[in-house]
Amino acid sequence: MSPRRIFLATAGSLGDLHPFIALGLALRARGFQAEIASSPEYADKVRAEGLVFHSVGPTLAELEARTGLDRVALTRAIGRSTVFLFEKLLLPHLKAAARETIRVAEGASAIVGSTFAAGAAMAAERLGVPFVPVALQPAIVFSAYDPPRLPTAPWLRPSRAGLGLALNRLTIAAARASTARWTGPVDAIRAALDLPPEGRNLLLDGLTGRDLSLGLYSPLLSPAQPDAPEGFAVVGPAHYDSEAGGPVALSPPLSAFLAAGPAPLVFTLGSAVVNDPGDFYAQSLAAARRLGRRAVLLVGPEGDVSVADGPDAIALPYAPFSLLFPRAAAIVHQGGVGTTQQALRAGRPQLIVPYLGDQFDNAARAVRLGIGASLGRGGYRGRRVAAVLERLLMDPTGVDTAARLGRVASQEDGAAVAAEKILKLVTLSQREKA
Repeated sequence: MSPRRIFLATAGSLGDLHPFIALGLALRARGFQAEIASSPEYADKVRAEGLVFHSVGPTLAELEARTGLDRVALTRAIGRSTVFLFEKLLLPHLKAAARETIRVAEGASAIVGSTFAAGAAMAAERLGVPFVPVALQPAIVFSAYDPPRLPTAPWLRPSRAGLGLALNRLTIAAARASTARWTGPVDAIRAALDLPPEGRNLLLDGLTGRDLSLGLYSPLLSPAQPDAPEGFAVVGPAHYDSEAGGPVALSPPLSAFLAAGPAPLVFTLGSAVVNDPGDFYAQSLAAARRLGRRAVLLVGPEGDVSVADGPDAIALPYAPFSLLFPRAAAIVHQGGVGTTQQALRAGRPQLIVPYLGDQFDNAARAVRLGIGASLGRGGYRGRRVAAVLERLLMDPTGVDTAARLGRVASQEDGAAVAAEKILKLVTLSQREKA
């Protein structure tokens, strides 16, 4: 008897892919055949883990050609506007993605996808199998009790009652109204797939109306709120950080650097914002030197490793956060939810410099937990960065809080919990069909 197949659909940067690889590995350990559908660039990494890969969606080169924007310009456009993300990148490819997912997911026991994977949801409906939406960060749950911190709505704050809660609900309702224009095009695609209109809001309704939906992030950032959709569970993060698939290890040069002196400051912009670094790394090195600290600069595959121009610093394209962050004095990063949670698990203070999307919200949550600080990208200058880092490192309460919460976070295994919940859902679904 062939193993039951679980189809996992995601798109975006490594921060979007890695949790799905972790989930795929957890599902495989429970007897499923886990299959990941994503951008063609990720095929080798997924297959290196022994998971089945399906190419669904455009390549980065195709997106650049269709939009007329290079990688840096694309990153900036996404950072400036959610409208660009939905109307220029998501909606134009939705019908093709849905059709391709229907084709390759035929025979799957369930489909699991990120909350914006509307094509995967349509495929599951067309194939008659459960769809499990996954939120990788609290920001896209849009709870009125614990709303996202957004530059465009700085008045949003956690609230349990009164005017604060009413204002949060009003703001979310305004967001629903302003994005309602996407519902018609989505229902038109549904019609082309012989599915009835649904009226679902593409931005706000990704988690609703499902037997199971998952928050694949730490409940330390935000537990499930009173207004969470029925069937929604926050299960913890799903960590994965192999560079090319397979075993995780620090490179020999990095290992030697770490062994040669005290714990360094680590500076990274993740896998998306690193496309538009500006002078982040130069200013980071200047800050480290003002403090007399060593520095590890993770500059990305296209980055300039020569920025580390002395024995007190090393620049590398990549390093596994799970092995590097616990050996850092503090971590400076862009605020991607995966990076934030790896730093949280490492138990080290964080300085977050948000650039786009949910990064502003993740930064606010880290500050609220008492484990770090946030600094606007426009104010990221060596002298100021050094002052903020010195304050973080010299604050015993903050250092102790980071270490204490790190011990809690290190026990979280969202991939395993999610896999068990999916197993129960599939088992129940198959019993009902029998």
